[in-house]
Amino acid sequence: MSGFPDPQALDRQALRRAFDALSRRLGERDVRAHIYVVGGAAMVLAHGSGRLTRDVDALAIDRRDEVLEAAGRVAEELELAPSWLNDAVRTAPWPTPRPDARAAVVYDSRNLVVTGASAEQLLAMKVRAGRVADREDIESLIRRLGISTLLHVQAIHDAIFPHDPIPERNLELIIDCLQRVRDARASDDGHLTSSSRDSGPIR
Repeated sequence: MSGFPDPQALDRQALRRAFDALSRRLGERDVRAHIYVVGGAAMVLAHGSGRLTRDVDALAIDRRDEVLEAAGRVAEELELAPSWLNDAVRTAPWPTPRPDARAAVVYDSRNLVVTGASAEQLLAMKVRAGRVADREDIESLIRRLGISTLLHVQAIHDAIFPHDPIPERNLELIIDCLQRVRDARASDDGHLTSSSRDSGPIR
């Protein structure tokens, strides 16, 4: 992450302004590009999260050099962090995920198309990373996908990272997130739902 202060953090409107400016810059070069975003930007744009994101993590950037150069000019124009758009996530210590067939178009203009990772893709990446800072996003994705069990999480992960299981050290965090979601569902309903009762132990 770029780590710039919260006053410059990006919400949905700020992201759209940044992409509008980026599209204009690309248009000046007669470039049309595609960016596939993950992380917080995908949570905000593709899944309606109200959170702020400190930067835009891109797993893939078409016309990479031209896009990043234009993004640098946008940073100056809008007073964003120099790395407001970056693809550092490409170097994360995990296998390349399978293509995201469910990715949604979250921004579309003459010179720029942005797609946001699907809930399944994001969940797989976040449980693989196993960061405590991602707890809120993991719980949100579990709720969005209607997940009740660890087996379901593992199935989604393994479909996207078929050659490597979820790291053992991350299972406790995932189980805790599942339990918190289950407790919240029970609290909302005032009692355990039949699906919760039938799902068996989280493990």
